[in-house]
Amino acid sequence: MKNFSILLLKDSNFGVSQYHFGAKFMFFLLTLILVGAGALGWKFFDQHQTILKQAQLLEKQENTQIAFQQRIDLYDGRESRISFLENYVEELKQSSHNSDVMFKKHLALFRSNTHKLDELHDYMCQTLEAQCTPKLKDQTNPQQTVQWLDQIYQDFLLFNQSLQEFATNRRSFEEQANTIQQLRGQLVETEQDLSEHMEFLKVNQATVTRLTKKISKTTGIRLSKIGKTKRVKAKTGRGGPTILDSLSLDSPQTLLSSGSLRSFLYNNSDNYYETVAQLEDLSQLIERNQSFWRHTPTVIPLRSRALSDRYGMRKDPFTKKRGYHAGIDFRAKRGSPVHAPADGTVRIADRKSGFGLLVELQHGRGFFPGKKNSVRYRTRFAHLSKIKVRRGQKIKRGDLLGLVGSTGRSTGPHLHYEIIINGRRTNPLFPISRFNPDQRLYRN
Repeated sequence: MKNFSILLLKDSNFGVSQYHFGAKFMFFLLTLILVGAGALGWKFFDQHQTILKQAQLLEKQENTQIAFQQRIDLYDGRESRISFLENYVEELKQSSHNSDVMFKKHLALFRSNTHKLDELHDYMCQTLEAQCTPKLKDQTNPQQTVQWLDQIYQDFLLFNQSLQEFATNRRSFEEQANTIQQLRGQLVETEQDLSEHMEFLKVNQATVTRLTKKISKTTGIRLSKIGKTKRVKAKTGRGGPTILDSLSLDSPQTLLSSGSLRSFLYNNSDNYYETVAQLEDLSQLIERNQSFWRHTPTVIPLRSRALSDRYGMRKDPFTKKRGYHAGIDFRAKRGSPVHAPADGTVRIADRKSGFGLLVELQHGRGFFPGKKNSVRYRTRFAHLSKIKVRRGQKIKRGDLLGLVGSTGRSTGPHLHYEIIINGRRTNPLFPISRFNPDQRLYRN
């Protein structure tokens, strides 16, 4: 391997000196040179970076100075604008103050007008007796105020319509006043006619009442009552207009004419005379046959109208088989009074096996619906709890015979009622429904 070395020669007074440098020295020297060069290069690079930073800093300072100058210029402009705005704000404050004062004036005027409008509205409502909008409670709420004003406007439209109708109707007031005067004169004449007719009705009403009571007492048959109209409760709707109602509907002007009304009352009086005459004839006819009517069982023997069993074939309550039922059974409470349906004589007043306590009346001859000749009547009252008559006693229609019970062959308190005609049992409902159709019986 080859080795490198450096040989230095030095010339001096003492001759030539020789210095020998080997490879290590050369490497050390080279390394030292390189390190020195690197240090110089790094120092140069560092100085270059420092110069760049200084240049950037100078540029930044210049930009900052420019921006600062711009801000100074801007501040100068803003200062003038601020001065302008301050003046403008002062003007706005003054305008706001003036507007506030004007608003308060208008608000006070509005509330005053609203109060006057409310008073006028109340006065119109009271005068016209109309149902109007209530008063405004909260005037500080704009929405409620607007709604209230809208309702007030609608009310005033109705007021205007009412006033127009009033003005239209006022034109006919004078004509109506003249008509009223005429009607007053006719009313006086009508009152006189009605007063005379009422006196006539009072006199004849007493006659009708007397004859009706006499006929009812003799026959036991209720006649239709003539008198005041009573409110009747019924399961089905019934009724009808009176003659005056029909007259007023067919020809209402007839009631305005005293002559026409007088003629109507006279005709009605003739009809009433005819009714009274018919009642008198009927009373005389019944009086001639008084004995027959007194012995005809025309009334129901007790107050109850409820039937628990009817006449004829039925299912026996004890044997549950079909059997013949010779009478009708009235449902009634124990102790209810049983009255005689006609005059007669007590034939039986004793306990009789299945009948229990029994009362049988012998009435004699009486009338039967649909038969020309008179028939012989007997009546039976069974299952009594107590008997109030004795055998052979004379009985008048309506006399107490006994009290309802459940003696004998009975499942509970009831009255077994039989009517026997010429010795044969007959359905009691037939004479009852014919002589007194208003005494309706029903199956309970």
